[in-house]
Amino acid sequence: MIEHERICKQLFLLVGSNPLPNFLAALVLKPQSICLFFSPQTEKVKDYLYKTLQDRFENVSLSDRCIGDATDASQIRTAFADEFPSVSKDAHLHYTGGTKIMAAHARMAFSEVGGKNEQASYLDERKAVLRFDDGYEIPESKWDFKLTIDEILGLHGVGDVSKREISKLQYIEQDLIKVAEVVLKNPKIIGKLNNTSIDKYAELIPGVNNRILLENKDRFLKGVWLEDWVGVVMQKIAIKSEICISIESKRSKERKFEVDVVLIHRHRLYVISCTTQSKLKDCKFKLFEVAMRARQLGGDLARSALVCMLHGFEEGTERLSIEQLKKDAEDIWDASNTPKVFGLDDLREWAGIHGEPNMGTLQQWLES
Repeated sequence: MIEHERICKQLFLLVGSNPLPNFLAALVLKPQSICLFFSPQTEKVKDYLYKTLQDRFENVSLSDRCIGDATDASQIRTAFADEFPSVSKDAHLHYTGGTKIMAAHARMAFSEVGGKNEQASYLDERKAVLRFDDGYEIPESKWDFKLTIDEILGLHGVGDVSKREISKLQYIEQDLIKVAEVVLKNPKIIGKLNNTSIDKYAELIPGVNNRILLENKDRFLKGVWLEDWVGVVMQKIAIKSEICISIESKRSKERKFEVDVVLIHRHRLYVISCTTQSKLKDCKFKLFEVAMRARQLGGDLARSALVCMLHGFEEGTERLSIEQLKKDAEDIWDASNTPKVFGLDDLREWAGIHGEPNMGTLQQWLES
């Protein structure tokens, strides 16, 4: 038996604060029916998961069961005993979600009605494998889910967003490259570019297409070209990934938000904030913001990064500003979700300012 052939007919899922592992398990195991166990505290998460599963699996039967108190062992065992009085060999329990008490007692109840080790699993996020209780593993490299940005956002209750697909920006790629080359060689020119007319802009960037400048003048004059360029760079190393820029919430009743670059790589959402600011305090604010947005949009499995122009020493101190920001990030977040900081030196490598383009730092981040 090879990894992607381990499937089931009936799947039981425990709903916790992060719905993505449950969704991934359903995609791997390809069930015919799914039952979601949730608590009052996770009812909204259950609803998001239910709808996303419904949209992806047209012919799968979906049901749910509420456990009034997810810390009460008796209620948990009763709920599970009612749902699977006898478990067939084609049933499966995935227990990544839910409280620890829910997972423990669900697993015991499952065993008591005949559930075997090969019929139970959890997602090992650190090692990126779906691990079965009999020791069998399905590594991430065997997954081919074709996840979409809309699915990941939908799982976390984020809908009705506007976004631009990076593929639709290809016609201005050469102009983005010209702007990036000029700015990255001499970052001090940013102030002039952000405070000039479109005619003067063309003079500062030799060879840029005037028609493209006119059609996209707001993005060029306000420094938004950077997120477009980062999106183009990402596309060169994440060829099969869906990449979008300028993600913006359109829901009037919810707090508005904007995200510069978002992409799906394998099963994870990557969120990038881009800024032409070169002051440490401004970049630190952006770093905190993108880390919060990544969690909001993609849950615990999401990754975040800041692309900025920090370089050299912080004004008035002897501290390297980019290194200070990286240290601040490491001090605040745990290892698996520490937001990545890319500074001027990284951007120059991506653009090939001093040699051949090298996007190794970006590639390494995508594999984190």
